[in-house]
Amino acid sequence: MDLSDLEPGQTLMERRVAVTAERAAAYAKAAGDGCALYAEEGVVPPMAVAALALAEAMTAMRLPAGAVHTGQEFAFPRPVAAGSQASVSASVSANSVRRGTRFLALDLRVEVGGETALEGKTSLAIPEGAE
Repeated sequence: MDLSDLEPGQTLMERRVAVTAERAAAYAKAAGDGCALYAEEGVVPPMAVAALALAEAMTAMRLPAGAVHTGQEFAFPRPVAAGSQASVSASVSANSVRRGTRFLALDLRVEVGGETALEGKTSLAIPEGAE
């Protein structure tokens, strides 16, 4: 994908994704989160939902070497039950080049059962020519 072709407002990807208890457990292990409350309540840690959304967006773009994740901002209006099917989407909110670096911002959204479970933004810096 040629990142220079991405326009603000453009949908980057929309996918249905299974949010399984196994994925939640793998996230908790990788993050060193020993809190058993999420599994006991049958919900997925909010940041596991964010990691899932980010992974889907990054896979859709196939970022080049040298790309740096510079920031993120998320809101989690409702919990996600383990075993849910989620609609994950990402759209371009900004795409510009300054001093040889592309700055790309994406709006992310996760919906479960027609309700928003995550909304937020992530930012990337990508050296021009690395594409």
